[in-house]
Amino acid sequence: MDREHLRCALLNGIAVIFAGMMTAGLALTAVVMRDVYHMAIAEGMPGDYRGWLMAHLEGLLNGLLVMAMAGAATLRPLPARRSRVLMWSLIVMGWGNFIGALLAPVFSVRGMAYNGDIANDVVTGIFSVAFIGTLISFYILIRALSGAGRLAGPSLAANAD
Repeated sequence: MDREHLRCALLNGIAVIFAGMMTAGLALTAVVMRDVYHMAIAEGMPGDYRGWLMAHLEGLLNGLLVMAMAGAATLRPLPARRSRVLMWSLIVMGWGNFIGALLAPVFSVRGMAYNGDIANDVVTGIFSVAFIGTLISFYILIRALSGAGRLAGPSLAANAD
């Protein structure tokens, strides 16, 4: 992955984590205050504890996954086009999973299957697009790190002493 694509992927990974903390984390706090401490501050808050916890963790875990995969992509040189596709697929994966998880408790849906409910189907569609980004990201990275179709350059095994 070239330096500019790496920078962009890392920035988006950090932004996904921050967005998860600020949006879903605050909503999770409000739901805990409502359900555990019976405070009226979050009476109109949609969603449940499980949904907001998932959204909060999706932000953290997807942001970390985007950064880890982008960092791993620097171990082997990638052609410019593949580097760009990897960057965008990582961004789609990270943001798609987080946004889908964030909208699920907002609409009080799960988003795990298409069922005719428009809100649920929108969330499921977002997760589906994110899944495509995930598949592309993993394919490119596994192919690059395994050496399949690699550019000329030293392998990790050759550098092991």
